[in-house]
Amino acid sequence: TDLMGGANMGKKSGIKKTAEEVLNMPKVTLKDVEDIMIAVDQERRAEAEKEGSSEMDGAPPLTPSPQSVFDTVEAAVKYQSYAERQHRDMESWRKAQGMRIPPDVEYEHSNFPTFSSEELEKLRDVRPTTFADASQISGVTPQSLVYLYHHVTKRNRKRDGRKDSRIAAAGSQ
Repeated sequence: TDLMGGANMGKKSGIKKTAEEVLNMPKVTLKDVEDIMIAVDQERRAEAEKEGSSEMDGAPPLTPSPQSVFDTVEAAVKYQSYAERQHRDMESWRKAQGMRIPPDVEYEHSNFPTFSSEELEKLRDVRPTTFADASQISGVTPQSLVYLYHHVTKRNRKRDGRKDSRIAAAGSQ
């Protein structure tokens, strides 16, 4: 079955999808999902009534959600993967606080194009030895600290020829 946005629900494969999975499809809105759920509910009620079944007795019919709910639900579902990634990054960062920053890191725009000149200057002046030290430097943003962490772990992986950056990072302590 095609949804209004042209996304296919995968009925041919026989795999049922949750409302959240369907909402994650491109061009599918909460209204599309809700319209389908209401139509299915109405169809089931009509079938139950025709068969004289009490299956739907007592269950209120599905009704559309208030408009205020739409933006919140859509944003939560659409951005869930970004929030999960940020959570993983922060967990990785928390574990890396004691990890050593190699003393020969060159704090230049060519290595850190997203850093401000002020951040690079402060990092060059202080030359933090661990990420915990770097996080205490006023004016260095959390985003820059994560970028520095990724830079160091990538560098360690290349140097050590290892896939697991945590092992490589631990080896540099």
